[in-house]
Amino acid sequence: MLNIFLSEQILTLFVILALGALLGGFSWRGVSLGSAGVLFVALVFGHFGLSVPKAVQDLGLLLFVYSVGLQAGPRFFRTFQRQGLRYVVLGVAVALTGALTTLGLALGLGLPDDLAAGLYTGALTCTPALAAATDSFARLLPGAQVAISVGYGIAYPFSMIGMVLLVQFLPRLLKSDLRVEEKTWLDERQKELPMLVVKQFQITNPNMDGRTLRKLDPHRLAHFNLTRVRRGDEVMLVRPDFVFRKDDVVMAVGPQSEMEKIEILLGQETQVQMDMNTNITARDLEMTAATFAGKTLAELRVWENYGVVITRIRRQGQEITPIGSVALEFGDGLHVVGEQLDVDEFLKKAGGERNKAQETSMLTYLMGLVLGIGLGLVPFRLPGGVDVELGIAGGAFLVSLLVGHFGRIGGLRLYVPAAAKNLTRDLGLMLFLAGAGTTAGAHLVEVIRQQGWTLFLAGAVVTIMSALVGLVLMFRVFKLQTLASLGAITASMTNPPGLAAANNLTTTDLATLSYASVYPVALIFKIVFAQILVTALVAWF
Repeated sequence: MLNIFLSEQILTLFVILALGALLGGFSWRGVSLGSAGVLFVALVFGHFGLSVPKAVQDLGLLLFVYSVGLQAGPRFFRTFQRQGLRYVVLGVAVALTGALTTLGLALGLGLPDDLAAGLYTGALTCTPALAAATDSFARLLPGAQVAISVGYGIAYPFSMIGMVLLVQFLPRLLKSDLRVEEKTWLDERQKELPMLVVKQFQITNPNMDGRTLRKLDPHRLAHFNLTRVRRGDEVMLVRPDFVFRKDDVVMAVGPQSEMEKIEILLGQETQVQMDMNTNITARDLEMTAATFAGKTLAELRVWENYGVVITRIRRQGQEITPIGSVALEFGDGLHVVGEQLDVDEFLKKAGGERNKAQETSMLTYLMGLVLGIGLGLVPFRLPGGVDVELGIAGGAFLVSLLVGHFGRIGGLRLYVPAAAKNLTRDLGLMLFLAGAGTTAGAHLVEVIRQQGWTLFLAGAVVTIMSALVGLVLMFRVFKLQTLASLGAITASMTNPPGLAAANNLTTTDLATLSYASVYPVALIFKIVFAQILVTALVAWF
């Protein structure tokens, strides 16, 4: 049987993936290895002389970092706009502290350069940084056998488990009232991202009598839409040329905060039946038409061209008031109101290509990978005369951030379904870990015999120092709430199990949003600092 494994690398690969997924799925008190289970299985297989093709490892690396960048792109640039430099400073400080601590330990303890770099990436639980460091060693020392994954595998468990324990005990140590923090945050979020509500108003304002919707121009006054009007026993759509009359009952859709403006404009709130006209219907659809993507509602002239009214837009879990300046994006959820025939026709034009919602724009997707690989091969000179290449991992990640943010490359739009992003991210990571683990496994026992407990203690010191700097910044400098700090510190350590532990303490998504804000910054700078660290270690040892 062993001979079959040795001769069939593809069979070896998928056995490692399957066993790694099995190991990673085990959970104890909310702690699990996740994808890192593949690494530990691969280390064992590598110890017994089994291997994975290098091309498979490189492919997995590219798929993983590219998918992460596409997911983080929309949030990453909004971090700079909304949060300023706060989260940027946090991500940089933690990554830099880990790198400097690792460098000091390597010099003081005489650690080999490859093991030291592995400790850095493992102590900060950052697999993309491991990939970038591995790529840097391959460029600086071509053909050399490095044990970087061994260092990663030794430092990783303490960091992962330690962060989960920190998250669970920190609120108790600080005596934080998490329920009060939740209420405060929910109140603030309601003001920033109000949910849309539907209300009815009877026109009692005499100035509205005889006015058309076009002349009224409600979007000039507030962010709401008028969708239907009842006059007597008849219910009609509110068209741009519709003439309002006193005592009409109008249905309005918009944020709760805007409803007071509508009451002042139209008249008192009321409750009447508004579904008497069976020819008027409301439907939900997923926007999948390429001709609509990227165009604003004003450009599309939805009512004039299609005879329907879009009353809600749902995008990434948020509801958006559909005013003229809002541009539609592929995959948007639209709530459409109109006469039956018009709505059916609009559904055919805007959402008729339902299969497109499950398809990836392959040309744009692959062009991004080509550009990312090319960028990764371009050397950048840092102050002090050090030349640094982002490598294929760093280049693909930066390009994917840009493509994820803008949603296009030139005139070509990119759409990748969420399921496709998740699959390529997880599978890519597992492929990379399988290759990295088998390579390192060949040297694992030898390294442990030579270094003993020194490596474990060094990795723990790197983790503790990095986390300590992050906590001081969050609580002493930025004065973050506890839940936000838990999300931020787990993101700065790129530790998903830690985030899972934080989410178990709250019913809100405050920790998750804080994690999402810090994670891209921390990831980028760990990738960069890992390569700088490798360059320094190779030059000095």
